[in-house]
Amino acid sequence: MMWMAALALLASGVQEAPALTPGTVTVEAVKDEATPAAVRQAFADAVEQALLDARFTALPPQARGRYIARISIARAERGAVASNGREPGASGGLGNWGGGVSVALPSDKRQLRGLIVTTLTVELVSRADDKVVWRGSALTAQAAGTRADVPATLAAKLAPAIIRAFPQTLAEPLSTP
Repeated sequence: MMWMAALALLASGVQEAPALTPGTVTVEAVKDEATPAAVRQAFADAVEQALLDARFTALPPQARGRYIARISIARAERGAVASNGREPGASGGLGNWGGGVSVALPSDKRQLRGLIVTTLTVELVSRADDKVVWRGSALTAQAAGTRADVPATLAAKLAPAIIRAFPQTLAEPLSTP
């Protein structure tokens, strides 16, 4: 019964798309004015590492791989969140006219910080025909100015989450804590 369906499919001229498999890839960060080059490079490095972990073979940018991994980064502020403030530690000083000591007492101060949503999108483009063969994206929300909002930390979190989904196509971005 299955062979009859396959024969009918071939006779109709409709062919199934070839399965996506890992291969050689070069990583390109889409240049935009809003994202500094160092940030784009941190994300490109993280995507390259995630592709290596997924059995792709990463090539230098000037090489011609089977795929081009085009990455784009978008950041947007979506309101504010309360986060713990940093307390200054003890400090002191000595000058010509005497000395001084300052000690900050612990408090339960909370600061309002911007909630920054970062989205990383990766498109695998076939170098042979310049068509997108796979696309994935992931996002995370972090308080601005915290260790979790550093580009290297964000890239190390988002890139593996996206590439783990390969070759499954996702309709929506993955939400990553």
